[in-house]
Amino acid sequence: MHSLIESALPTRPDGSPWPAKEAAGYLRISYRHLLRLIDAGKVKSIRYGRKLLVPSHELERLAKEGAK
Repeated sequence: MHSLIESALPTRPDGSPWPAKEAAGYLRISYRHLLRLIDAGKVKSIRYGRKLLVPSHELERLAKEGAK
């Protein structure tokens, strides 16, 4: 059985990372706030060239637990 959070995630290929702006929108926080969380080490991210990506497992963790 899937949890409510997992079923609320938009369909994406399994495990594919999210662009930071889309991740911020999903979490309903500002893009700048997400950048602050990444800079503080509270959110893991991937830099791919000029793109900043948030792994899907990290996004699920944030949705469930918040930034700790």
